[in-house]
Amino acid sequence: MRDWNAYVRAHLALPGFTPTRQARIVRELADQLEDFHREGIARGLTEAESDAFARRQIGDWDRLAQDVWLADRRHARPRLERAALRLEDAAPARSKGFMMLANLLHDARFAVRQYASTPGFTLVALLTLALGIGANTAIFSVVDGVLLRPLPYPEPERLVLVNEIVPQYGSFSVAPANFLDWRRQNTSFERIATFTSSSATLIEGDTPERVVNATVSWDLFDLLRVRPVLGRTFAAGEDAPMKNQVVILSHGMWQRRFGGDPGIVGRQLSLNGTPYEVIGVMPAGFTFPSRDVEYWVPIALDTAQPTRGGHYLAVIARLKEGVALQQARAEMKTIAERLAIEHPDTNRDESAEIIALHDAAVGRVRPALLTLLAAVGVVVLIACANMANLLLVRGSGRGREIAIRTALGAGRRRIALQMLAESVVLAVAGGALGLLLAYLAIPTIQTLGTDSVPRVQDVAIDGRVLAFTLVLCLVTGIVFGVVPAWQASRASVSDVMKEGGRSSTGSGGRWLRNALVTAEVALSLVLLVGASLLLRSFDRLTQVDPGFRAEGVLSFRVSLPPTAYPEDAHRQAFFGQLLERLRALPGVMASGMIQSLPIRGDYVLSFTVQGRPTQPGKDPSANYRVVSPGSFEALGIPVRLGRAFTDRDAAGGPLVAMVDEAFVRRHFPGEDPIGRGIDIGNGTDGFYEIVGVVGDVRYGGLDARANPTMYVPYEQDVFSTMWVVTRTAGNPRDLQGPVRGVVKDLDRGLPAYQMSALSDIVSNSLAERRFSMFLLGLFALVALFLSAVGLYGVISYSVSQRTQEIGLRLAIGAPRGHLLGMVIGQGMRLVVTGIIVGLAGAVALARSVSSLLFEVTPFDPPSYAATALVLVSVAALACYVPARRATRVDPIVALRCE
Repeated sequence: MRDWNAYVRAHLALPGFTPTRQARIVRELADQLEDFHREGIARGLTEAESDAFARRQIGDWDRLAQDVWLADRRHARPRLERAALRLEDAAPARSKGFMMLANLLHDARFAVRQYASTPGFTLVALLTLALGIGANTAIFSVVDGVLLRPLPYPEPERLVLVNEIVPQYGSFSVAPANFLDWRRQNTSFERIATFTSSSATLIEGDTPERVVNATVSWDLFDLLRVRPVLGRTFAAGEDAPMKNQVVILSHGMWQRRFGGDPGIVGRQLSLNGTPYEVIGVMPAGFTFPSRDVEYWVPIALDTAQPTRGGHYLAVIARLKEGVALQQARAEMKTIAERLAIEHPDTNRDESAEIIALHDAAVGRVRPALLTLLAAVGVVVLIACANMANLLLVRGSGRGREIAIRTALGAGRRRIALQMLAESVVLAVAGGALGLLLAYLAIPTIQTLGTDSVPRVQDVAIDGRVLAFTLVLCLVTGIVFGVVPAWQASRASVSDVMKEGGRSSTGSGGRWLRNALVTAEVALSLVLLVGASLLLRSFDRLTQVDPGFRAEGVLSFRVSLPPTAYPEDAHRQAFFGQLLERLRALPGVMASGMIQSLPIRGDYVLSFTVQGRPTQPGKDPSANYRVVSPGSFEALGIPVRLGRAFTDRDAAGGPLVAMVDEAFVRRHFPGEDPIGRGIDIGNGTDGFYEIVGVVGDVRYGGLDARANPTMYVPYEQDVFSTMWVVTRTAGNPRDLQGPVRGVVKDLDRGLPAYQMSALSDIVSNSLAERRFSMFLLGLFALVALFLSAVGLYGVISYSVSQRTQEIGLRLAIGAPRGHLLGMVIGQGMRLVVTGIIVGLAGAVALARSVSSLLFEVTPFDPPSYAATALVLVSVAALACYVPARRATRVDPIVALRCE
């Protein structure tokens, strides 16, 4: 094979060119000759014949040297390109594919050399594309992992959740008796099972640990069609009372607590002081109903006398093959109506609903994730507009090159394909960098979404995400490359040659660039408005008065096992000693107990008011909390009327209760509630006398209204698991060690678990809104940055093209301030137009995020005004820099440019 570099140097004379320039031209020609040589080999020619074939494509070397000079020392390709076109036209059909591939590879190599020669432009372009494509890749990986991927069970589309519809509360948990009736009467389900989450104290070694578990029907694993890696699952009858002392471990717990011991099956564990036999270990990655669950035990339902009043079960079912979701919904509605007739006291007006398990798992975050996906789509559109503008500006400097190539035989189609190839190469390179940014961003997204986005820990860059990124790169390259390619292919040879070698912009080019900048501003406005609305909504939410003071409060849970504390008196004695010792700790201002913390949800019970008639099944209901003396002081809940609980409100004494202001407004409007009696459905006979009224507390969350709430002294309704709240004058986290020591001194087998500052719990309750606000705000800032860069580029290029005009204006006495205003005004006209155009899109986005807003309307005037102000300010800065440069033009130098 011939040394084509040496061959070209021997035949082509380039006097006056620098050695570096000569070497580059020789290398390009040698590459072209090598392509022709390979084509000859592909057509069946010998080495010698292929060499001759390649040489014939050059033709006259003197004419080629003239072409090089005419191209202003920019390209030595036109003659070879013309020869390649002649070869392509004459080649047989079987070589067309080869030529297309050869042209594509040739264009790609040429693009790489072009971009390498302009590192400043290339760096800006790569960063622009990396931001747009990287953001899309990161969010698509979340959407794919959370929304698109099926649940990790066989035939997951047939899995559904079945809930009760309860008057006043809507979708609700299921009563045990209703579940058993559903199991007997339905014909739509292959299997139907129930489960609920709980926790127990595992005593293994010297350190007790509170471990989250799920209590489940014996056939739950058969319903999910998941088999253990060791042992077996539950057998029929093992979910009956007194027969449920068996346990199945999660793979994580088996590894963490027992070192993956293969002999774990048959071993006895102590859970809440009761021995359980390990019968199996589930496979790695299996989590149900949540990632926190570390073992499963049978639920132990009382099938002889099941209750219909207590709603605490979750119900899962697998549809029979061929049974549609709507068919099952109709049947369950019929069964619920039948039960309402048979049991009017408990089931009146109740119904049932069926939700696909996947929708139940991720439906809550679907609107937020889809909004974020749309937002990053807007970001990539802005990046495309920015890149199209950059390439239009770059292409205007290549007008002479394109015109000469056209004059020498390159068709418009060939020119356009070359430009598109350059765009796609740039998009792929930017996509590779964006993929790296997405890979680095995913751990941060997972951290932000841990408490708010289900399945977020399963998000990863996999084959599906890589395929999405590749397609996005190709589409992006074509989208932002098609306008510059079209513009370049329309270049007029005569117009370019008349310019005397200067690049120029026509009115069409200016119009395209201005339109693209206007589109960037409009799209940026859309994202900025959405981010502003979420930010104002989040600010409103953080300003909400929750009804308690979380600062300075340490909270933790203690659960007393029934084997060690079988009687109420034992539990009362333990908790009494615990509170006494906690109050004696240095820095502790108050300490108390509450059955369930604020922000963690409502616990509802029905009640009747003494002296008021009621209708069966129509009893009013309210939120219910059991508290100890000192709890209101520890939580900072104010007593508005009457008194708080004291140590005199003990077991065996008069039944007393407190209510909140919402309770009074609803059930005693205009009346004095002190001294009135209420009969609470907590299993205690008799009326509780209301002795005090406290302020409203938002137990359902900061974004939920304060529901009417009843409070009962702990000693008059004893619970085995309680939250302990302790207020301190210092940092509550400093109390963690002393508190654990107090609990350990009282009972070495009891852990104090879920210990944290109450302020952290309040903050975590906002995690979902914080996740959406942070990411949408980040994308809005990226969009704003890209728009500012695009606007700066257009104004800067306009100034460079008008250097002579500006110099002439200065020479005849135009004030520099006037020129400054002229240039800035040019850019601000584009910004104002973009804002007007973007308002329609902003309104549409605002409506789509309305479900994420709190006390802020989708058309909130301050949000729109603040967004427009920010956009105008940044745009003005982007215009000011090139405008300032324009006023510093030396008139003499500018006039000499011609």
